[in-house]
Amino acid sequence: MDHAETGIVVRSRGQVLATIVVVAVVVAGAIYAERDVGARDLTAGPAGAAPSGAWFCPHGGGPGWGVTIELANPGTEPVHVRLTRLGRGKPSVEADIVLQPGQSDAVPARAEDRGSGTLVEYFGGFVAAGWVALAGSDANGVAAEPCTPSAGDRWLLPDASTLQNDQAFVVVMNPFAATAVFSLTLYTDKSQPIRTEDWTDVVLKPFRVQAFRLNAKALGYDSVSTVVDATVGRIAASSLDLTTTGGIRSSLGYLGRAPSTVVLPAGFDQGRTVLSVLSSSPERVALEGSLLEHDASQPVAGLADSSPPGESARSFPTTTNGPSGIVLTAQGPGVAVARRTFGVVSDQGSTIGAVPSAAWVILPTVAGSPNHPGLVLANPGTEPAKLTLTYLPGLEAGSIPGPVTVTVPAGRAIQGPSDFIVAAPESAILAIASSGTFVPAGASYSLGREGSAAYAVALGVPIPQAWVPS
Repeated sequence: MDHAETGIVVRSRGQVLATIVVVAVVVAGAIYAERDVGARDLTAGPAGAAPSGAWFCPHGGGPGWGVTIELANPGTEPVHVRLTRLGRGKPSVEADIVLQPGQSDAVPARAEDRGSGTLVEYFGGFVAAGWVALAGSDANGVAAEPCTPSAGDRWLLPDASTLQNDQAFVVVMNPFAATAVFSLTLYTDKSQPIRTEDWTDVVLKPFRVQAFRLNAKALGYDSVSTVVDATVGRIAASSLDLTTTGGIRSSLGYLGRAPSTVVLPAGFDQGRTVLSVLSSSPERVALEGSLLEHDASQPVAGLADSSPPGESARSFPTTTNGPSGIVLTAQGPGVAVARRTFGVVSDQGSTIGAVPSAAWVILPTVAGSPNHPGLVLANPGTEPAKLTLTYLPGLEAGSIPGPVTVTVPAGRAIQGPSDFIVAAPESAILAIASSGTFVPAGASYSLGREGSAAYAVALGVPIPQAWVPS
């Protein structure tokens, strides 16, 4: 897509592309093929050690799509970062950069196919990573999501729809040097689990990505959830939905199993939310939910008496007023939940839930200018969360404000200070609590004549304890 013809202003990547070098991906594969690496596994290490980690980004794509990998270094030392493009063909190194301490950057990623992904390797510190996808000629809208720090043998993907105007995909990524073998099982709101021969024991070569169109197996369902089980190797998976009446959205899956209680923040939408609930085990599930808003906390309407049947996918609509957080508890095995929100124009956002933490990086969720960035801070705890917000400026950021302090009352969800948030919408934000814990999300609008054409929501990235800056 020619952005000059559409009037869309996107960020220049000249400085980043100038740093691209030729690096053999075989070396990367040898490093990661035999061990599960990721941010959550990092420890401080002995003196003189060279810590490293990886992010797996199954972002998908399409003709003319613009995808950027958002990076942020909250630490005090430079970190070497290498990005490798994965798709249907052979992998290729896209960028090899050094990210300075306290800075963020956005690196363009080629994503011409639904089956597109990016492997992010980092050396010498910790780096947070996520993606922002701007739809191309076959769709409209923006989707944003954090990458995953780990791969595994089972992924739960709650949110998809295959109604008349919807196209739903599951993007499966094999970022290792060994072949992966996996199967897909679909759960719906009307029928028994769907398993087909051609989606059973699918073989995916090393460093490849494959997309599966759910409409081909489960057409006409309001709710479709997917479980991806690998019998050989380890994979990463996400959902990608294109809606002719509502833009695009993407959501990372849950690895292994979802926590019994999760927090799902979002906001700046039209007040319409859908909770997508996957129940992959035969047993019925008991659900409880609380809605956290800026001035109140109350039960989520419609959940108190609900008990979804086993082996099903169900949708629960609710309404919100401003930035909010939904605290959902599921009593039963094999349950996973996602939250879908609807922008004020036509785009949608989707996220899975998270557990509270005290230190996060919130990556940008805008895809260009003009834009209206937003930040939601949800505190489900019983004590106030007192936190400091600090910019990690991008390479092209101008003057930015200094750190600000914010208190999120217990059992509430608030928006970040507007004057601070709008100062550098294409830069990451470091959020650290001196007391209490919280869950943040970026929820932003961008593009169009007034900067409100596209809507995206993405959870923050928790910082491993060993890498929380003092």
